[in-house]
Amino acid sequence: MCIAAPAQVVEINKEENTLYADFGGARQMAKMDLLDDVEIGEYVLIHAGYAIEKLSEEAAKESLEAWEELLVMLEEEDREMEKARQEHLDEINNQ
Repeated sequence: MCIAAPAQVVEINKEENTLYADFGGARQMAKMDLLDDVEIGEYVLIHAGYAIEKLSEEAAKESLEAWEELLVMLEEEDREMEKARQEHLDEINNQ
């Protein structure tokens, strides 16, 4: 499954019809073949190496907040799984 996440455009190369977008500190190049009039500072969805949709700043921020909530939940789940794994190993070692 592939997921398109919002990213802010930080660089545009008109000659190559590409852009660089920032995903929370990670930069990714994308082709602009599917979009017209993309500007630095705007938000886009990137999927499979293509900028596929421009987003309003409000929509992008809502989506980024949802992503942040998801990442926090996943990190918490990872910690709980690691704790359960460690407790299981401790039980085995104490037998």
